[in-house]
Amino acid sequence: MKVIVGGSGAWQLTDERIIAKLGIDCVVVGEGEITAVKMIEKALNDEDLPPFVEGEVVPLDQIPIIKKPTLSGLIEIARGCGRGCRFCNPTMLNYRCQPLDRILEEVRINVNAGKGVIFHAEDVLRYASKDFVPNEKAVMKLFKEVKKLTPNIGISHFAHASAMAKPNLIEKLSELMNAGSQNYPFMSGQVGIETGSKRLVEKYMKGKVKPFKPEKWPEIVRESHKLLADNRWVPCNTLIIGLPGEKPEDVRDTIELVYDIREYRSLIVPLYFVPIGTLRDKKFFRTKDTIPEHWQLLAACMEHNFKWIDELAYESLKAAGMNGFKSWAIRRILSYMKRKLDPYLKIMKEGGNPVVNA
Repeated sequence: MKVIVGGSGAWQLTDERIIAKLGIDCVVVGEGEITAVKMIEKALNDEDLPPFVEGEVVPLDQIPIIKKPTLSGLIEIARGCGRGCRFCNPTMLNYRCQPLDRILEEVRINVNAGKGVIFHAEDVLRYASKDFVPNEKAVMKLFKEVKKLTPNIGISHFAHASAMAKPNLIEKLSELMNAGSQNYPFMSGQVGIETGSKRLVEKYMKGKVKPFKPEKWPEIVRESHKLLADNRWVPCNTLIIGLPGEKPEDVRDTIELVYDIREYRSLIVPLYFVPIGTLRDKKFFRTKDTIPEHWQLLAACMEHNFKWIDELAYESLKAAGMNGFKSWAIRRILSYMKRKLDPYLKIMKEGGNPVVNA
């Protein structure tokens, strides 16, 4: 028997020691519709398998249509990204979008099973765009056509730069989806900030800021949060802690940016740097690598989330029709967590490791 592993987290297994320990014969990193099939055929023919293989970029017409409803109604409207951040998988450079008729076919499969829809792409706002400025007409048509089938539409990811490149699109989508109503309290999606350091933006993620200049990144993030808040959007931001060569002043720049956006409804999820893409030869960032500024950044993120989590949870639970007791219980748990974490938060704000110094 041969063991072949793939999927969105397969990059975590690209280490010969790991696959030997787990008994894995082949890891397919990236797209699998073509490459994974080839590896399975090799296995069936009892041929040798490479321990690691990069998935071949799949043309749109070779990506099969779903047969059954997807988890949470997830519909892939685009694949790839094209922004070229150095900490991301190179296969993400090939950006292409599914045609509307195909998307609608998959939407019907989910809707007929009683599900809503979540548009999945690295940046939903760039659907059918040929550059880094959103195609407002195409995006609005996508949402309008799908809304004829279901009012329950969400998005997986978007980009602050795209929001600022077409602010009117944010306003029109909010109006179309009736964002701010009891049944649709806000629009939300994951979006990357990654760093507040202009130096690190220039070094690792210039494409993330397009069509703007790298040095404008902190301003773009601040203005995007204002735009989104005004239109009832809640961005779930990610930060990368420990980018190679990160200096204390870079972390302080990020802390400053986190404080700048505190007044806007949003969440922030800090993540440790993981070496993939063109940075795969770098080291994983670990807790032992932290400096005082990292703990202060983590504290700033926690305070930000604590400021908004109760309000957002209440609106989400109410929209989901959760009864009063369940809603009350969940919010009580959140309140309890805040109280228990407060002593550790104080240590972190001083730049200390809360585990060592508690």
